[in-house]
Amino acid sequence: MICPNCNKSGNVFKRIFVKRSYGENRYCIYCNAEVSVEYKWFKILILGIVILFSLILLQLIMQFIGLPGMNSGVAGALAAAFIAIFIRRPPFVEIKLIKKAKKK
Repeated sequence: MICPNCNKSGNVFKRIFVKRSYGENRYCIYCNAEVSVEYKWFKILILGIVILFSLILLQLIMQFIGLPGMNSGVAGALAAAFIAIFIRRPPFVEIKLIKKAKKK
């Protein structure tokens, strides 16, 4: 995610926006700008369905080759990792600047 005010970005392990106890909006940890984070749940649902079918296809290919295949723990971890990484990309999330920071 990229802050629309200061253009700094986070990564998978570091959140750039934090939610405070006194409001429902989120704040940038670098410039303290107030932003609204809206997820596009329909696109996330389509992403989950695509990942599900790709895991089923991978399982069938592994069984066809003669490998033992994946267990449910490995498949669940792969699906969770892909969704957690891609959910924060621009096609799946929209960040709107509500209020700029008074001082940087």
